Amino acid sequence: MLSSEFFLLAGAHLLALASPGPDFLLLLRGSLRHGRAYGLAAALGIALANGLYIALAIGGFSLLQRAPLLLAAMQWLAACYLAWLGWVFWRAGANPAVLPTAAPSSARAAPWAALGTGFLSAALNPKNGVFYFGLFTVIVSAQTGASTKFFYGIWMFGAVLAWDAALVYFIAQQRVMRALTRALPLIERGAGLLLMLAAAALVASRS
Repeated sequence: MLSSEFFLLAGAHLLALASPGPDFLLLLRGSLRHGRAYGLAAALGIALANGLYIALAIGGFSLLQRAPLLLAAMQWLAACYLAWLGWVFWRAGANPAVLPTAAPSSARAAPWAALGTGFLSAALNPKNGVFYFGLFTVIVSAQTGASTKFFYGIWMFGAVLAWDAALVYFIAQQRVMRALTRALPLIERGAGLLLMLAAAALVASRS
């Protein structure tokens, strides 16, 4: 029987999932530029990175909390990655948008590349590790059994994957894709600017 602890944990997690961030921008742009297969592969990469942090949180420790130098290194890596991703988005906004179904197969990105991009996007975000560690520290009782925590982890991993996959399927609908593709250059320029600003903010927080 599901407890109030589970519903509190799941509710907080779903609220975090609904908040747009770099992962959302990556899925939006990738699905519009490269199609549903790319978006789903990126969604799997994002879920796997979240699963890694969830596993660390379930283990009752956080490398990020116990190793300030590792946290600082990840923040600098994340800032560089966000800045690079933002620049890629900004430059892509200068190119005309083409529906993925109409693009030649040679122009479509490989799914394994999308998997890696999605994984890096989530893994290099130190807020993910801190968020999951905080969830298990604040909400989950010390008396909660290992099997229950494992169930929580599986649930959250599945929720990340299901949410991102549903987002990709929504974007990949022909009607939605045609509408968004017309505005894709503007979306990419805006997303690129937001990512570069996020990188700058991350650097500023370290100074």
